[in-house]
Amino acid sequence: MDFFPSISLHLVLICLNTEQNRKGHNCNPNHVSSTMRRGTKVRVKGLVKAAKHNGKIGIVTKATAPGEGQRVGVKLQDGSGVLAVKIENLEEIKSSPRTTATVSKPKSASASTPASTLPKERTLKRDNALLREVDGSPDPNVLALYYHFADRAFDCFNASEYNVQMLRYYEKGLSVRLICPRMIGGNEYFLVGLQHAQHDKNSLCEVAFNCGRSFTGISMLVKKRCFVCHKPLPGNSQCPSCLCACFCTDSSCINRNSTIRSDHERLCKKIDLTKVVVEKESLQLLQ
Repeated sequence: MDFFPSISLHLVLICLNTEQNRKGHNCNPNHVSSTMRRGTKVRVKGLVKAAKHNGKIGIVTKATAPGEGQRVGVKLQDGSGVLAVKIENLEEIKSSPRTTATVSKPKSASASTPASTLPKERTLKRDNALLREVDGSPDPNVLALYYHFADRAFDCFNASEYNVQMLRYYEKGLSVRLICPRMIGGNEYFLVGLQHAQHDKNSLCEVAFNCGRSFTGISMLVKKRCFVCHKPLPGNSQCPSCLCACFCTDSSCINRNSTIRSDHERLCKKIDLTKVVVEKESLQLLQ
């Protein structure tokens, strides 16, 4: 996974400003653009030869697939790969109304400050549909929600990817500074926030905003599930040494997938809880 990255770009429904339109012809309201922008969240439909993928949800990763005509690349969220799909076989998933907030860093008191050095405003958006989708998926690949800055889209890590990415953060000078509990319905989560020691490298975080917490840096919303067998683990199930992972104590699970446990042990040694703000009060994200 790339070293990071709030919101998926939407399918644009437009009437092209063609010569025909300039001559007074009406736009077809059902016309769908022959292009689809990267980051659009879609649902696959109407496939015949690959009907098993119908109904699956994915993210557009490529505007066009070479040699496939009017097709786009779609990364399926169930981890089964990337499909080259015709636009007419894709349905945009529209988010529910979002709560927005415009934020900016305080401006300098000096009137002589160059305009180019003033902080730019950013608009963060609350996406409840995204939280419902994450909460409703039992897929082990949907364990930890994060924001991919390069793709400007939300995505999820599985346990192995989460461990690897956390280790990369530490290599790049970030470290865990915040852990707080969260709830979606009856399911428990925890928000992990990391910051760079150089404060000007930390920006407002989209995931934290969606979780009702103002935070500058990088954060991930992690399900309280065993990182090996993916069994729900409510209550005090986080690793007591770092609070950043969950493992069950079933003997059959302890002997499985030693790589995930060994990667966690490497990460666990790097996390200093004396420098972490650990909040106790949980917040319900969806009623």
